Amino acid sequence: MPRAKRKVAAAKTKSSRKKSVVASSALVKKAEDGLKKVEAMLASERKQVAAAKAKLESAKAKAKKTAKAVDKNAAKRAASGVSKANQKLKGVRLKVAAGKAAVSDAKLLAKINASEQAVRQKLQERADSLASKADADLAKALKQFEQRFVKKRRAADKAKLATIERNLQSKHKQAVKQLTAKLSDPAKAALAKSTAAPAKKAAAKKKVAAKKSVAKKKVAAKKAPAKKPAAKKAAASKAPPKKKVAAKKSAAKKAAAKKKPSAKKVTAKKAVAKSVVAPPPTDN
Repeated sequence: MPRAKRKVAAAKTKSSRKKSVVASSALVKKAEDGLKKVEAMLASERKQVAAAKAKLESAKAKAKKTAKAVDKNAAKRAASGVSKANQKLKGVRLKVAAGKAAVSDAKLLAKINASEQAVRQKLQERADSLASKADADLAKALKQFEQRFVKKRRAADKAKLATIERNLQSKHKQAVKQLTAKLSDPAKAALAKSTAAPAKKAAAKKKVAAKKSVAKKKVAAKKAPAKKPAAKKAAASKAPPKKKVAAKKSAAKKAAAKKKPSAKKVTAKKAVAKSVVAPPPTDN
């Protein structure tokens, strides 16, 4: 549906709502009921005027024929009746006009009331939507504040724990120093001093060593691709043939076997040394 049609449909629905509100108004109903009664009175008065005029015409005709005083008086009474009916008709007509004005005024007042109700309803709807949006924004802001608060508090607690740990470690060192001074065995004192070293330093050293190893691996990984071809060429140029390497290994083994004295000679030498060093037995 195009926008123009939508606008027209929306305007029709609004006008129908206003008409329904105007028609259901109590003031409008009261004014319309009064107008209906006055219109019914107007119709009856018109009939009476028509009857009075017909009576007057017949009385005039009769007085004209007979020329009697009685008929003339009857004609005069009929004329006064017509004038009275006309006066009543004028009064009823004024009442009808007043009733129509009251109905139009009541409809205008009903439209004003309907507009006020529409404004109140629209305002209430917007207030509800804004309240729901405010609740959603508040929940979001609270969540963000909670995250920031937790982050800051964790950092502050970590710093406090670090200071507490330093203080405790210093107190522990002093206590260990005082107690190791009272120990009689120096080995135990050294052991106590070694156990008194804080675990934090060891962990820090491990972290530093791990970082250094990671950094070295990264540097080696970056430099390795550039140096691989040259290293391969150097290895290929320096590497002797397999036969030469095997011959050199066998020659080295033979030379080691020649230099190594036999086991029998070594045992004989040890026996001679013992006989020379050992003192002669003394008779008690």
